[in-house]
Amino acid sequence: MQKLVGVVCGGYSGEAEVSLKSAQMILDHIDKELYEPVRIVIEPGKWLVHTPSGAAEVDKNDFSFSYEGRIRRPDLCFIIVHGTPGEDGKLQGYFDMIDMPYTTGGVMNAAITFNKIFTTRLLRQMGFNAAGGVLLRDPSELDAKKVAKELKFPLFVKPNEGGSSLGVSKVKTMEEIPAAVDLAFSKGSAILIEEFLSGREVTCGVICENGKYTALAITEIKTNKEFFDYAAKYTYDQTEEITPADLPKKHYQKCQEISEKVAAAFHCRGVVRIDFKFDGKEFYIIEINTVPGMTEHSIVPQQAAAMGIGKKELITRIIEGRISQ
Repeated sequence: MQKLVGVVCGGYSGEAEVSLKSAQMILDHIDKELYEPVRIVIEPGKWLVHTPSGAAEVDKNDFSFSYEGRIRRPDLCFIIVHGTPGEDGKLQGYFDMIDMPYTTGGVMNAAITFNKIFTTRLLRQMGFNAAGGVLLRDPSELDAKKVAKELKFPLFVKPNEGGSSLGVSKVKTMEEIPAAVDLAFSKGSAILIEEFLSGREVTCGVICENGKYTALAITEIKTNKEFFDYAAKYTYDQTEEITPADLPKKHYQKCQEISEKVAAAFHCRGVVRIDFKFDGKEFYIIEINTVPGMTEHSIVPQQAAAMGIGKKELITRIIEGRISQ
């Protein structure tokens, strides 16, 4: 009997548009012999399930809805909400309370990895390489001269929580800091100013299933932009994504090993993506993406394909890895 899978997408952030595209890829490629998928769009003020017979409201008491003349409830939810509330632990907490299985890591995993400064501090404590930075919770806390003295230019200024590089700036002088801080605060309630890590930008996906962590192929990202910002990520003529990355074998294997160790250390589930800067000798972790993009053009499906894993198999492994836990 097919399992009813709620593909939960949308969200409350600027990443909602990408989330909807990720959901469409899953709906297009999910194994329909095994699963009966329905798209559930979460927006501020309304949660709607979209079925062949039309849209219906989701009952937030138990995440049920009217479908084909009866009340139904997903057997499992495939969370593909980038940003809040799907990547910061809020949706996971709600699902835990109503006993709804889901494909991502739990509340703690999502909440910590969504907070960039907490993630950086934990990574360092665990022995991984990560950039140093300064956290600001209010624009009035900014002392540009102090920042310029403590950190080495160029710097990245970005929201402490969020994704898709929204609100992120690269600054090269002290005079550029205030405007970058204002932009970052327009996208979040706290911001992070951190040192720019030089080197090649690479990223590695990891499938997390049944306590086993399997690194996918590595991708190198090259862009003609100052950095891999929102436009570079989703305007594909501005980037070159090379999968598999052209790295020496020992460095390639080392990046995969680090990715698996990070996924295990943070108790990740489903599929995650770890972003790095590689200076030729060491890998420095930039970010842990617990709900990475899954559009037709996204990096994780590319990495899986390079290892002979098609979209249907990738989706099945994400779902079954959770169901069997």
